[in-house]
Amino acid sequence: MATSGNYEYMNEDSIHEDLLCPICTDPLEDPVSANECGHTFCRKCIIDTFRDMSTCPTCRRDLTLEDYHPVTIRPFLNQLNQLLVKCKWCSQTNIQRGNFKDHITNCMNVMISCPAAHLKCDWNGRRDQIQNHISVCPLIKIQPIIDELNALVKQQSEQIHFLYTILEKTSKSHKKACQEYYKANGVAYCDICKKKFTFVEHKRRLHFCPDTDFCSHCVQKYFP
Repeated sequence: MATSGNYEYMNEDSIHEDLLCPICTDPLEDPVSANECGHTFCRKCIIDTFRDMSTCPTCRRDLTLEDYHPVTIRPFLNQLNQLLVKCKWCSQTNIQRGNFKDHITNCMNVMISCPAAHLKCDWNGRRDQIQNHISVCPLIKIQPIIDELNALVKQQSEQIHFLYTILEKTSKSHKKACQEYYKANGVAYCDICKKKFTFVEHKRRLHFCPDTDFCSHCVQKYFP
């Protein structure tokens, strides 16, 4: 019997061959088709196939992945969605494939992780056991505090990024103003040793505000 993830197909022999993928021979999942030849495959199947070849698996026409597009024919998609499946977890039968996502979201036998898994809780169990675990999990109890701290850190990071952006723009604007000053006057003075240096000399090193500017002599003296 054909299977797919959390379910298996029922009445497999009655599934029309037009609904089957030529590559995996199971009912089509997320079907895509090439306009050039009209052959249809599961999206995953054709992606995997094109790792080793660049032709249609059915007619061998030269194609690329870009030639394949999602199937949008509603009657065809409805036939796929109406295929009956059986849940592997709870054994419920006669579930339409198109409704299986809703079923698995509420299936009490499905294995799930602790809501605090991102806090390194390694518990896994059936959905019908989760409430018992939540009542004793210490990480669940501190999760609101950690989430609040994470939100605060995120907010502060955004504020720092905002301030850095403003500082960067201000620095660029200030640098331009200083360069214009140096160009107009031709010289600048070191605030420490009062040594005069030219604008050309100034451009050869990092820019500093004139109020805290250091000439190369002072840089070598104080930062050897």
